[in-house]
Amino acid sequence: MGIKPSKRRQKLIDNLESRALSVPDNQKALQLLTNLNYFQVINGLENIFLTKNNPKEFNEVAISDFERLYYDSKKIATEISRSLDDFEERLKGSISYHFSQAYCQNINDTMQYTNKNNYRGADEFIGYPLNSEQYAKIIQTFEATESKNKFLFFQPWFLTNLVEKNDHIDENFYRDAQYTAPNNVLYYINDSQVAVPLWVAIETLTFGSLIYLCHYLKDDDMSNVLNDFGLTANDRMIFLNVLDVLKELRNHIAHGKLLFRFQTPAYIKFTNDFVNRFQLNPRTRGTISTNRRVSYASEIYLYDALKILNNFDSTKNTVRQFKKMFYHNMKSMKSAEIYNDRIIKMIGAPSYRHLKDLT
Repeated sequence: MGIKPSKRRQKLIDNLESRALSVPDNQKALQLLTNLNYFQVINGLENIFLTKNNPKEFNEVAISDFERLYYDSKKIATEISRSLDDFEERLKGSISYHFSQAYCQNINDTMQYTNKNNYRGADEFIGYPLNSEQYAKIIQTFEATESKNKFLFFQPWFLTNLVEKNDHIDENFYRDAQYTAPNNVLYYINDSQVAVPLWVAIETLTFGSLIYLCHYLKDDDMSNVLNDFGLTANDRMIFLNVLDVLKELRNHIAHGKLLFRFQTPAYIKFTNDFVNRFQLNPRTRGTISTNRRVSYASEIYLYDALKILNNFDSTKNTVRQFKKMFYHNMKSMKSAEIYNDRIIKMIGAPSYRHLKDLT
């Protein structure tokens, strides 16, 4: 296709009209392209509405249909984001509770979450699943010796930064005259009697850092977290793949990308157990040759990601928004059934019924 040069908004509208897209109000169309990215609202959705691809042509489709569908997709994304936020908060609470119960019962042990001895040993990462794939960096970070490359809980300046860069963490509130930092934990450089509990510190972590923690926790501690999510100790690797998918979905939405085009990147690999547990349909399936794995499965679409999320947090409101979007299309467009079916295929759902079952 080649690289396309930038075009004026009016020229973009003229091109759309030449493809038989209805633009009844030119000023409204200009305002739409002023408010929204053409690549997102037009290019990202045009395959749903096109009657012909070469040359591109629409039939009884208006620019308002693009606008409506775009904003309906944003509403769906908002509901997914709420579910992801709930999942993340639940994960933070579970990790902080079980770790604190195991290692931080006394005041002087408040900062034990910065003691690397309370996590897995480096030898446990030998032969680790996907250790040459997306988990390679996670293992390297755990084994890092240079301070700047270490996991943030093990960086010598972590507690100082935590206090000084978060206004809601007041050093006066977290100072205790009885506190004495034990060996191997971090201390606040300005006052050695300041310690911040894990359940406070964990709220400042990104979803990505939570994933690192779930790799680093000892088996018994992670088993307790898994139990909170209805899983067993044997499901650890499956859960870590769950986190991989949900992180990608979270980032996709947070960066304002078009929801229907969600697909996990090819470098994120999935174990067979994970694919089979959730009955996923990855674009690329893993291969085995002479009893040795050659490649892993990868690349799943929105429907499979929602199927995974629904196992841990209800996607009922998300499905409700999908239903509203399909209804809006049926009410406004002559060939809505065709367009709705294209959306269903675009997100990787076998059928509308399968999507409705995610409630």
